[in-house]
Amino acid sequence: MKLQELFFVTGICFIFILTWGLTSVQRLGVQLTDQQVFWHTPADSVNLTSKCTAFKDCPSNHFAFYISSGAADVVGPKICFEGKVIMSGVKNNVGRGLNIVLLDGETGNIVRSSYFKGSDDWLDFLRSIQPGHITLVASFDDPASILTDEAREIFRGLGSSVIQTLGTRDGWVFASQKGSKESPFEKHISNDEKTNRYERWPEIIDVSGCFHKRI
Repeated sequence: MKLQELFFVTGICFIFILTWGLTSVQRLGVQLTDQQVFWHTPADSVNLTSKCTAFKDCPSNHFAFYISSGAADVVGPKICFEGKVIMSGVKNNVGRGLNIVLLDGETGNIVRSSYFKGSDDWLDFLRSIQPGHITLVASFDDPASILTDEAREIFRGLGSSVIQTLGTRDGWVFASQKGSKESPFEKHISNDEKTNRYERWPEIIDVSGCFHKRI
């Protein structure tokens, strides 16, 4: 084999090895990035291992919960209780309006869970909330369109401090145990085109905490 041909073959082999090496490194980088995203995303993996609370475990005589609002009208909200996701977009059981889970304050059993865009059933549901019941609420798209004066008054009675001013396409998450005066578990973000993260909608908000088990 001539020297020129030998150099040519060697060059081809070098280019092949270099290309293979760069591709392998790039794939490895993608895998590492995916692992980093998985382990550091504050979603199901973090919240579920700490009984649905974002930053701390609850005492043994408490129920833990985590709620996040929906993103615009695309990504559904999430409602989690005692290490289990009850409602979420992945479970395909959420909808636009208000997503609500009602639980027994003694046993933690689900009394009812549903989403509402407005109907007679919606008000009947709110009227059925009994003393001691735990109510978990997450907005999706527009929570205000179904809020009649009676509905707002019921939520105010459950301890909401922002319900009277909740507006079109606002974000809202709320948790309460009927019988308490004012709930500490409530967040609200206004729809403001100057600060909105998703064009006509504000960013996602969430809330987590613990409820004492009723005896």
